[in-house]
Amino acid sequence: MVSDYDAGTRCWYPDEKLGWIGVTVKEAKKEGDGKHKLILLPDGVVDDEDASFISLDVKSLKEDEDDKLPPLRNPPILEAAEDLTSLSYLNEPAVLHAIKLRYSQLNIYTYSGIVLIATNPFQRVDQLYSQDIVQAYAGKRRGELDPHLFAIAEDAYRCMKTDGRNQTIVVSGESGAGKTVSAKYIMRYFASVEESDHSDSIPTADHHKVADMSEVEEQILATNPIMEAFGNAKTTRNDNSSRFGKYLEILFGDKIQIIGARIRTYLLERSRLVFQPPTERNYHIFYQILAGMNEDDKATLALTSAEDYKYTNQGGKPQIEGVDDAAEFQITKDALLLIGINDAKQFEIYKLLAALLHIGNIDIAATKNDAQLSSEEPNLVKACELLGLDAFAFTKWCVKKQITTRLEKIVTNLNHKQAIVARDSFAKYIYSALFDWLVDYINSDLCPPHVNEQIKSFIGVLDIYGFEHFEKNSFEQFCINYANEKLQQEFNQHVFKLEQEEYVREEIEWSFIDFADNQPCIDLIEKKLGILALLDEESRLPAGNDQSWIEKMYQTLDKEPTNKVFQKPRFGQTKFVVKHYALDVSYDMDGFIEKNRDTVGEGHLEVMKNSSNEFLKDVLSIIDKTSQDLNKESNGSAAPAPGKPSGRSLSNKKPTLGSIFKGSLIELMKTINSTNVHYIRCIKPNEQKKAWEFDSLMVLSQLRACGVLETIRISCAGFPSRWTYVEFADRYHILVSPEKWISVMNDGDISKESVSGLCDTILQDNIEDSSRYQLGNTKIFFKAGMLAHFEKLRSEKLFRAAVMIQKNIRRHNVRKEYLATRDAHRALQALLRGYLTRDRIQKEKRSSAATQIQTAVRGFLARKQYQTTLESVVVIQKAVRGLYGRRTFNQMRTERSAVTIQNAWRGHQVRKDYQAKIKSTVVIQSYIRRKLAIAELKQLKVEAKSANHYKEVSYKLENKVIELTQLLTAKIQDNKKLQEEIQLMQSLLEQSSTAHETLKQRELEFSSKFDTQNSEHQEEILSMNKELEIIKQEYSSAQQKVEQLSKEQQDLKAEVAKQISELQEAKSALVKRDTIEVDLKSNIEQLKSEIAALQALNAAAIAAAAASTVSGASKPLVNPKVRSADKRHSLGAWVAGVSRGSFDGPGHSNRPVSVIAVSSYEHVKVEDINDELFSLLRDSRKLHREIVEGLLKGLKIPAAGVASDLTRKEVLFPARIIIIILSDMWRLGLTKESEEFLGEVLAAIQQIVSVLKDDDIIPNGAFWLSNTHELYSFVSYAQQTILANDTLSNDMSEEEFDEYLKLVAVVKEDFESLSYNIYNMWMKKLEKGLEKRAVPAVVLSQSLPGFMAPESSPFLAKVFSPGVHYNMDDILSFFNSVYWSMKLYFVEQSVMNEVIVELLRFVNALCFNDLLMRRNFLSWKRGLQLNYNVTRLEEWCKGHEIQEGSACLVHLLQAAKLLQLRKNTSDDVEILYEVCFALKPIQIQKLISQYYVADYETPIAPEVLQAVVDRVKANDGNNHDELFEAVSLDGHFDDPFRSVSLRPFTRVEAYVPAWLSLPQIRRIVELVARNATVQENGDVQANV
Repeated sequence: MVSDYDAGTRCWYPDEKLGWIGVTVKEAKKEGDGKHKLILLPDGVVDDEDASFISLDVKSLKEDEDDKLPPLRNPPILEAAEDLTSLSYLNEPAVLHAIKLRYSQLNIYTYSGIVLIATNPFQRVDQLYSQDIVQAYAGKRRGELDPHLFAIAEDAYRCMKTDGRNQTIVVSGESGAGKTVSAKYIMRYFASVEESDHSDSIPTADHHKVADMSEVEEQILATNPIMEAFGNAKTTRNDNSSRFGKYLEILFGDKIQIIGARIRTYLLERSRLVFQPPTERNYHIFYQILAGMNEDDKATLALTSAEDYKYTNQGGKPQIEGVDDAAEFQITKDALLLIGINDAKQFEIYKLLAALLHIGNIDIAATKNDAQLSSEEPNLVKACELLGLDAFAFTKWCVKKQITTRLEKIVTNLNHKQAIVARDSFAKYIYSALFDWLVDYINSDLCPPHVNEQIKSFIGVLDIYGFEHFEKNSFEQFCINYANEKLQQEFNQHVFKLEQEEYVREEIEWSFIDFADNQPCIDLIEKKLGILALLDEESRLPAGNDQSWIEKMYQTLDKEPTNKVFQKPRFGQTKFVVKHYALDVSYDMDGFIEKNRDTVGEGHLEVMKNSSNEFLKDVLSIIDKTSQDLNKESNGSAAPAPGKPSGRSLSNKKPTLGSIFKGSLIELMKTINSTNVHYIRCIKPNEQKKAWEFDSLMVLSQLRACGVLETIRISCAGFPSRWTYVEFADRYHILVSPEKWISVMNDGDISKESVSGLCDTILQDNIEDSSRYQLGNTKIFFKAGMLAHFEKLRSEKLFRAAVMIQKNIRRHNVRKEYLATRDAHRALQALLRGYLTRDRIQKEKRSSAATQIQTAVRGFLARKQYQTTLESVVVIQKAVRGLYGRRTFNQMRTERSAVTIQNAWRGHQVRKDYQAKIKSTVVIQSYIRRKLAIAELKQLKVEAKSANHYKEVSYKLENKVIELTQLLTAKIQDNKKLQEEIQLMQSLLEQSSTAHETLKQRELEFSSKFDTQNSEHQEEILSMNKELEIIKQEYSSAQQKVEQLSKEQQDLKAEVAKQISELQEAKSALVKRDTIEVDLKSNIEQLKSEIAALQALNAAAIAAAAASTVSGASKPLVNPKVRSADKRHSLGAWVAGVSRGSFDGPGHSNRPVSVIAVSSYEHVKVEDINDELFSLLRDSRKLHREIVEGLLKGLKIPAAGVASDLTRKEVLFPARIIIIILSDMWRLGLTKESEEFLGEVLAAIQQIVSVLKDDDIIPNGAFWLSNTHELYSFVSYAQQTILANDTLSNDMSEEEFDEYLKLVAVVKEDFESLSYNIYNMWMKKLEKGLEKRAVPAVVLSQSLPGFMAPESSPFLAKVFSPGVHYNMDDILSFFNSVYWSMKLYFVEQSVMNEVIVELLRFVNALCFNDLLMRRNFLSWKRGLQLNYNVTRLEEWCKGHEIQEGSACLVHLLQAAKLLQLRKNTSDDVEILYEVCFALKPIQIQKLISQYYVADYETPIAPEVLQAVVDRVKANDGNNHDELFEAVSLDGHFDDPFRSVSLRPFTRVEAYVPAWLSLPQIRRIVELVARNATVQENGDVQANV
């Protein structure tokens, strides 16, 4: 597409300070030489006479013809795109501006294709990594939510689960960019994701306990503080800079659970141990020990403070602002303990570290040529003591070195500088070994052999250093940049591969994309005769040095073809330049050889081997192990040729640091190439580490170095912009005429073909060059700039539409005014026109007469003047023509005479010259011919005298004759051959004729055979056709039989179904009759019992009257069995009281229900009742079966509805049956059986509630909550009765009383736990039911007519519509169901309010959090709809007298207000914060940043966005607000029943519904009722 640089075009212009600035084309002029001049106006500059314009001369205004044209800017809708590849204009300034704009809005993450760009905020943003954010990204595909670290981690986790392929997340960036923190949060995410898979567990009474991570996950996370302590240090760029590369493999088992981890490290910066630049520090562990170790241990190790040691005080600032090294030391200690390093072994580690500090303080004296060191030097003595070394030997090899030759060992002295190097090398060797030992220990702990066998897949997290370039670059920077070259190559190839794979998958036409390959630079470093090879060669020479090595490189590499990437500096001989992919880096040769050798003197090695410190030996053994592994690899890769002695093979040589790093890097690249790779590029926004400051030039250099711009370049080479058909049609369908898209919108069933056809129409009508886009299977692919073109067309179309609407409205108003004016003018016009017409006609008459007179006069005068003029002209013409003719004749005569004279003279001259030339020519020819003739004559005379001449002539003639003879002979032979061939051809012709006749005979034979076979085949076909007809007839008859049988079967089925329905009707009638019969019987029995009771009272009165005449003649008889029972079960006193009593709350009605009838108690004995009860209650198996299967699980709860009228008996009878059974178990002393009974009941009720689903959740949950509280109230009442009854405590022994009191307390606690568990499970299920309804109903549904949000596209709504739609009616119906279920099941009012309030809080938090995560959704109309929906919830709360409802929905209400309020000025921002007082600043900022500005709205000003961001920054300085509101989905709620009063007791009525088949329970309840009646009668008689 040809870019348009007309006036008003927005573009970019380079700037030295800011990198790029935004400008607008003010004017585009075309110069005289065909060139163009652009006049550019910078943004923010007022267009007036004093404005500073930018002038730019270009050849053409076509973007692809002139590179000097300023890059175009994207439309405002795309400037802050979440994915840089979705930018219409993909250029360097657009990418930089998008990242800067997002960063200014506190969005630190941005996608760039497959890369996540993470910009360091230099401030704690814990709200971005909370557990709510983890849950929000769990299970979401990349692109569904905002760019985030967790989106990459989830993508890797999902790919591993679905594809079963190992994953790698590459986290790179320069020091201080945030790599370590990013890797740490990725590890935390994987552990949290695994926990979320087990969120359905039943809550326990210990509801404050949060599910902990597994031990393996804790150990993996513990590796972070360990590796940071021993491998991180403060640098000028970063307070916690990783000085090594790390590849952590998180290992997963068959069930996708974390089972272990492995760590690989790369290139620890060993030199940091002995040297730190100004303001920098050594490794953290040293400062942690000095600050956090207790004084006794420090005294043992002779440690003081960091300022006293050279190794810790070279930088001059041993403390880091805001970091507590003592607290960090405790964290490190805890982490070491967690991975299995106990305190004793930790102290051994600290001993080694303390020894290194003392080694750094060893004072080596300098003499003129040598160095001197005393073996009694205090620091040396202490270091040797801690390391278990021989002080004398250590001293010796600090100032001497040993060179081993073939014949002898030579010991020489070291100068002072060399002695310092030897001392520091010894310290670096031990620290490096300690670091490798720690890594090896962690690996052995986190990945033991049995775990290694269970590994199914892994996710690797590579935290590696980014590209580095300083003023002085040494060996470390070279290795780091070498690693980045390898990673960049893999990155480019991976991006290229993904790009091409998508093109192939979408089946579009594409051409090969060329990308920059840095293989030449890699070859320069690692190939044979490369930098590393030359470095290793020089390092192995005893006299090798840096100068010799660099001279070899100049000779070997500074020529074709390596000189394209290798360069010798113009001045000096100590540096070399490597042209890396990011930029050219100059390396200083100093220290390369020593650092690559990484050796310790043989004397010091021998001293360490003889150490008495066993831990030091264990640490040093890791170096031997590593060397053996490398030797095995080298032997395996380069085995010696057979038959040749190996001698001192390469495997016996100590590997150099460069070769080790190269090998580990190659192994790393193999691992990465075998996995699916995800990339995170960390960006450091400023050098000063200031929060939320953005240095454009610095970020731009990092974007170039980390390969982001290369990714974009690869994308631009193809089709960088891609939209799905639905998205494209939804946004750009207005670009075609309505008749082309209305049919698609009105179609109820939108198909892929209809949408793709509409997209094709849009593209064809608006793009002339079809090569600018490609139609894939699911997406449309666009070249760079096409989306901006479509946005421009769309804006213009909307503008024209708005103008058209305005035009028609204005036309209507003006026309109305015009018509009124026209009617008023018509009358006046008629009068005026009449007058004017009459006047005009009069004037026309006069004018016509005058015109006729004038015509006659003017004609006469004109004719007269014409005649006079004509005569005069003729006379003049005659005179002039005569004069002209005479002059012409004289001239012609003169010219003819001159020509005649000239001809004669010229002819004479030419003839004269010709004759002279002829004469001269003849003379010359004669002379030459004479000379040639004389020479030829002389030659002939000489030849005539010579005899050889004749011989030669004869010889030539003979040769000629011989040739002719041979030619004749050849011709004769050829003639013979031709005759023979003719004869042969004749014979062949005869044979062919014979063969032809034979073939004809065979043809006749074959034709006859064919006819015979054909006739036979025809007969077979006829017979087979007859058989086929017979089979068809048999098949049709069989089919008819099958149809007949099927019909009979259908008739039988119908008959059976009819009989079944009749049976069911009969059964239901029978059940109804039985129920009626039982009710009648029960009523009769109740009447009989009342009559019997009256008779008993009458008899008792008579007996009392008779007994008054007898005074104590005898004592009443007491059954000894009953007495013993009462003695054993003294608890019966209060139990009997409870059983005889009842417990009904207010509102009790004497409604006829099913009760247990007692026929007659006249001749019943209490002991017989107790004996039968005792036997029934001891039969636990049958009793438990009836209780669990019959009463609890087989229960049909009474229906709850607004019109229902339930009594407490109908609702609470399960609890009362359990109370009756439990109380009699206690009364009869069956404590063990009661515990088993309660266990079964508690487990059954909890299981019933736990398996509730769908519509059963609300009523069943409320029902069992009420019954559970009934049970709890009974036990609490029993406990109070025991404590208040002094008689009971006197009748029982102290031991028995304590036993019963403890039993009741345990039962009360069990019912309390049951109530808590049921309430939590029920609330969790209610919240899950709300979870799927709340967001669609409250957030998405649009119930307010006339204000439908335009985002609800007809295409998106129909293509991606969910299966079930919820609206506010569903939410209100849900709350109604909860409210009335609790109310009708007699749940206390305060509990009802608590449940409703908790659910409202859940809806508020869930919907509000969903709003925060929605992109391109929030708008003014959405605010109206949201406010309407939430207001309906408010009204429902007011209607049900729940006053806390509005307070619970405050976040949603204020979010709705925020969307509706104006957001254009700073005053509007102040109003926003006043109105939305309940929202946190970060929440307001998130909502405003997600606000979708409609086409008719004024875009939010950058000043407003910045003001909101400034509020967040100011607030973050004081505390760290959470972005999300807390949503409790883990089922941990406080039980509201604990805060309500117990239910009152009056009388427990024995009620068992008639439809329940519970014979044993019915008998138990009947016996209890009899017992209560008998005891009441006995009490009445006693009172009488």
